Amino acid sequence: MTRKVAGGLQRAFFLWTIAGTSLIVAAAAGAAVVEVFRGTADAGTFVWGMIGIAALLESLVLFAVGLRLRHRYLNRVQSYDTRGDYLADDGSRRPRIPLLGDGQATQNIHNQNLGGN
Repeated sequence: MTRKVAGGLQRAFFLWTIAGTSLIVAAAAGAAVVEVFRGTADAGTFVWGMIGIAALLESLVLFAVGLRLRHRYLNRVQSYDTRGDYLADDGSRRPRIPLLGDGQATQNIHNQNLGGN
């Protein structure tokens, strides 16, 4: 279950990577896109402009889908099943309960004297 939850966030990052690549293509075709919208594009510029418009639309859709996946991941209620296994006992006689998330993090709690003594 933990791998499925982490996979959702990884998919969002992967989609954003593809969206960024599509934005680079759209930026490279920027002048052709302007020519298409002005109506002054010749045949080759028209094709390149349509590729740029398609890349821009693709990047917007992939970015929105990535946001949706991230939103779903962040709003998922974490439970004992998705926390991961308890960490191995290191002999310190302190409970080693995994934090919410992938179960690989360790607690970093130190008893510090907060008083002025």
